[in-house]
Amino acid sequence: MPTALWLIALPIGATPLVYLLRRSWLGAIVAALVAFFSAWLAVRLPVGVVLNLLGRTIELDPLSQVTLSLLFAATAALFLTLVPFSFGRRGKRRDAPHSKSIGQEARVFYPAALLILGLFVAAGLSRHLGITAIFIELAAILTVFVIQAERLESTRAALRFLILISLATPLFLLAAWQIDLDRLSGGLESTRNLEQIALFVGLGFAVWLAVVPFHGWLTSAATESSPPMAAFVLIAFPVVAFSTLIHLLVDLPWLVDSVYLVEAMLLAGVFTAFIGGVMAGVQRGFGELLGYAALYNLGSILAVLGLGGRAAVIAVLFSLTVRALALALISVSLSTIHLRVASDGFTQVKGTAWQMPIATAGLVVGGLTLAGAPLTAGFAPYWQLLRSIATVDSRWLVLLILGGVGVAIGYLRGLRAMLSSNRPNNGQPPDLSLKFSEPLPLLVIIGVLGLTCIALGLFPSLLIEPLQTVIRISLPVR
Repeated sequence: MPTALWLIALPIGATPLVYLLRRSWLGAIVAALVAFFSAWLAVRLPVGVVLNLLGRTIELDPLSQVTLSLLFAATAALFLTLVPFSFGRRGKRRDAPHSKSIGQEARVFYPAALLILGLFVAAGLSRHLGITAIFIELAAILTVFVIQAERLESTRAALRFLILISLATPLFLLAAWQIDLDRLSGGLESTRNLEQIALFVGLGFAVWLAVVPFHGWLTSAATESSPPMAAFVLIAFPVVAFSTLIHLLVDLPWLVDSVYLVEAMLLAGVFTAFIGGVMAGVQRGFGELLGYAALYNLGSILAVLGLGGRAAVIAVLFSLTVRALALALISVSLSTIHLRVASDGFTQVKGTAWQMPIATAGLVVGGLTLAGAPLTAGFAPYWQLLRSIATVDSRWLVLLILGGVGVAIGYLRGLRAMLSSNRPNNGQPPDLSLKFSEPLPLLVIIGVLGLTCIALGLFPSLLIEPLQTVIRISLPVR
């Protein structure tokens, strides 16, 4: 068996063992080890054509290496986050009202996430749009179990996710069919064929990348799922979607000749970032805020990709890595807060900053990173986007700045609520004798992720230079 196929066989093969161990902390540890080893393996494997299957190329290239290793590493961090919630079925704590539900949902998350990662690897290795779309659709069906987990009160988020993602699949199949016809005929038969392919591709990726008004699957998953599961969905699908889109634009540079595709990418990215940022600034809970902050960040990355060029590929990969760091940091911090309070609404978390200062700091740092605030890892790609977009249209520059300010305001409002007293008409901080002890494993993860976000904000070259060494592809510019 070709070595690259171990990236598919390893997570899928480990799924039965993880399923049997899902009720204990060993399930999380085994799943995390498999994911970490797969991330290391993705980096170490040689690039090139793996095999030709029924006339279709299965290839591992540097872009796939980076995106797959990012997926595996981020998922492993989320698995480790759930270890403290998995210590025994009867290990209940009176001061942890939400930890039991997170632990129960994690039992579904461990095996399902490994299967989903295996399908994502298959999608990433395929260079045929139709086959990639089918694998991602299969992954979406399994992701319903991650979003829904063991909750019975509402199925809205899972149904919305499945319906919207499924709408994109026939669009990609139609686009792949016309692309194959074009290749068989030796070239595009007419400009009309080009516009039809660009239309199908544009609409399909608009759904996958949660472009407004197709953003419902992203915000509902962030609101109704537990933080680690929400972070997995918000990290994994955009990474695979951007990787597929970059491959498509590199393999089919004539797509850039479409009269509206590039402009549509830029406009959709800016508009999505603006709507996400504005909505983030008026939310009343960290779950809703996470969804709209992630939407803003996703729109900004799409706008970067629409600018084209080799720098755009590096900026997109840098942004996706920073996005994964920020979402993982937010999910760990919110999970820690859920050990103390059952809800993450601003009203319910009043005073928790005095009891959980590390989790509060991690939550704010992660949110500001998504907003692209200075001294965070999100600032470098955000600043580059602002400089580039200013040369295209200054009005778009204003919209992006307003969106970033909106996300920052949303998290600062949340910080203000967490610093306020949870006793009315008091004006004094909560009694520190009631301080809640944050679990050490979660504190370690928060510390590592938070310091990494700050270090990349101060020294972005630590990540940019390795990416420039590995990635040597560029997007065509119209």
